[in-house]
Amino acid sequence: MKNTTIIAVILAIIMLSGCIGRPVNINDPSGDKEQPANTIYKPQYDKIQTPTPTPGISENLLIDNISRDLKDFNEKGWDKLYETNEFNCSRMTTFIWDYIRTKYKITSKIIVAPNREHAWLAVRVRDAGDTDRYMNWTLKGVDYYFIESTVPRVVTFEKDVYFNGNWYASTSDFYTTRIYMADDPSQANDLTGGWSTEFRLTKPDIDKLSTFE
Repeated sequence: MKNTTIIAVILAIIMLSGCIGRPVNINDPSGDKEQPANTIYKPQYDKIQTPTPTPGISENLLIDNISRDLKDFNEKGWDKLYETNEFNCSRMTTFIWDYIRTKYKITSKIIVAPNREHAWLAVRVRDAGDTDRYMNWTLKGVDYYFIESTVPRVVTFEKDVYFNGNWYASTSDFYTTRIYMADDPSQANDLTGGWSTEFRLTKPDIDKLSTFE
């Protein structure tokens, strides 16, 4: 009973703070009827999936290949572009969205979170390979991996993370928020709400970011 009381108090504090520190499980409120892409869905409580990598085994799922490519981007200094404000998350997300579409021939969703003033990508688990090495969220009945374009990397569970000038209890706490889902950058530009940003790249932008490939 004591443990139950403590858990209830913790959940109440987190909910009052404005978000629930868990992966998102987003339900389509209309049942089988498809909702417009610009509908904001409220995250529901769900369990944390902690990645459990197997030491010494080389994984070759598509999501692992994507993860390795993104790690190469990071090792070349991609994250410094964001840290120095040379590029924002919207432009970096636009580039990674096209990179994944072109190289891996799979589609991804652009996630727009005006409340966080942040954007990232969502790749379907069924397209990229199912594994518990990365966190996944269920959006409108479909399982996704999240890709943080500013690092860049496939999102895993981490405690005490720092995003956009704020500390969060975990990665799941940060990514659990109200969102828009867009099929492409053009649609994402219509879903920013009061957040002033653009999902567009100039030729100099593309030339610069392409050097990390």
